[in-house]
Amino acid sequence: MSGSLFSQLDLGKRSLMAQQAGMNTAGHNIANINNENFSRQRVDLDPQHAVRSKFGSGVSLKSVERQTDNFLTQRVIGEQSKGAGNELEENGLRRLEALFAEVEGYGLRGALNEFWGAWGRLANKPEAEIYRKDLINVSETLARRIRGMGTDFHNVRMELNGRLGERVEKVNQLASQVANLNARIQQSDRGRGEANDLRDEREGALKELSRMVKINWVEDDDMMINVTVGPGFPLVQGRTANRLEASFENEEVGIYNVKGIDPKGISRDLTDHLGAGELESIIRMRDKTCVYFIDRLDELASEFAFQINRLHNSGTGLMASFERLQSSFALKSDARETPLPFIKDGNFRMHMVNDDGDILETYEIGLIAGQDTLESVVNRINTTVGDPGILSAEINRDGSMTMHATGGYNFVLGQDDTDFTVVMGFNNFFETLNGARDFRINEHLREEPNLISTGQRMLPGDNSIALEISQLQFRPTMEGQAITFDEYYNGMLAELGVLINRSQEETRNQKLIIDQFQRLRDEVSSVNMDEEVADMVQYQRGFEASAKFISAVDDLTETVIRM
Repeated sequence: MSGSLFSQLDLGKRSLMAQQAGMNTAGHNIANINNENFSRQRVDLDPQHAVRSKFGSGVSLKSVERQTDNFLTQRVIGEQSKGAGNELEENGLRRLEALFAEVEGYGLRGALNEFWGAWGRLANKPEAEIYRKDLINVSETLARRIRGMGTDFHNVRMELNGRLGERVEKVNQLASQVANLNARIQQSDRGRGEANDLRDEREGALKELSRMVKINWVEDDDMMINVTVGPGFPLVQGRTANRLEASFENEEVGIYNVKGIDPKGISRDLTDHLGAGELESIIRMRDKTCVYFIDRLDELASEFAFQINRLHNSGTGLMASFERLQSSFALKSDARETPLPFIKDGNFRMHMVNDDGDILETYEIGLIAGQDTLESVVNRINTTVGDPGILSAEINRDGSMTMHATGGYNFVLGQDDTDFTVVMGFNNFFETLNGARDFRINEHLREEPNLISTGQRMLPGDNSIALEISQLQFRPTMEGQAITFDEYYNGMLAELGVLINRSQEETRNQKLIIDQFQRLRDEVSSVNMDEEVADMVQYQRGFEASAKFISAVDDLTETVIRM
């Protein structure tokens, strides 16, 4: 019966269905020509083998196949991690570069130059009030820019920290999407291509997931993809998606760690094991790059204040002497009995003076680094002076220290080999406890510019201190007295420039690699309009021929029936 006219009608019907399937597939390909995650599809046709007949039985539609190359797909998805991470790092470095704002002329370098120039002008006319006020204004601008940079660097770090939390949630969404697609593919795919579009969607989710974090993935015999991150943490297991968590379980308050939560509720810290991707780049920018430049800026601010202060607090201004002087910094109760930090062995000096500024007595207070506490220093001052009716020192309730002259005497601070007066903040020009973010000018100087120290000998026109401070611009003070403040700051800019250039190069190279593999994949999987149109014409002609075949068989059948 396989060669009967009725079987030929069945043969023609299968041919029509096969040509129609080809037309549908070509149309589906054309409709998705602009879908970057779509893989073109082709009908797989096999000859229908006849049973007990020398003639064939037409065509059989075996399946609709995706045109893919698993190796190229693996590489395209795998390379996304490096590419996305490099792009994010380059953008982050550009963000840091903008904080320096040197191109617009509002950066720290310009403020430093103005500061040195203001001290030089004051050194030329140390008793001129206009130059003292000018120095205060210039110093305020410098302090504001240092504080602003310190705050901006900290804010960028916190922005990165917040972005980390957002990216973790994005990873969880994509992991759930992959798990759901696993389930739908397994349910709908019977090995004939019914789930082709779902597979494309799943590969698109994997590509996006790979941008977030470096993943390892494999498809098992059940057509499900299993995904791991870090040191083997199972992010997706078949139909189940585990979660990453942005956790505050960090030594630093407010900073996220990334933890993986397995089905048993046991967490694993993955922060330092993410390999690549946006999550890893965010963590590296947050905890290494930003922290490095914050530390560098804090070091510049602290050393800058220290060097200015150690000269300033040993000098005198127009209002040369003090009856009462209180430290800017205060110690907590438990710190008053521990050795003072940053103190060196040596002596610091105080001069008792009369109303004419004549030195009546000089007191030298010796200190031992690593041994002397604030209490012991206060006791030694009082013991050295020996008469509370002349001068006494005490610790205030807030932990600050006050020196108070009585009996009509005043005092000035002299040479300090120990840095005690700088550490405690006596007659400092700048004040800072935490580096750049709280860098400020001494409030007393802002209120009374005549307190600015310009000399040491309390003589009219004495500009020795002002000259020394202005010359700090050219004196090596940073990194073991190897480079100047300006060179140190320029070095920060140069380091950032090197990082940006390297990041640009890595981003460019990685893009070339991704584009190369994408082109190779597109040669296999992308839709070509000319090919699809040619296929449509071919299937159209095949459909027409099949219809004519059926019409001819129908005529033959009618003839037989009429016989």
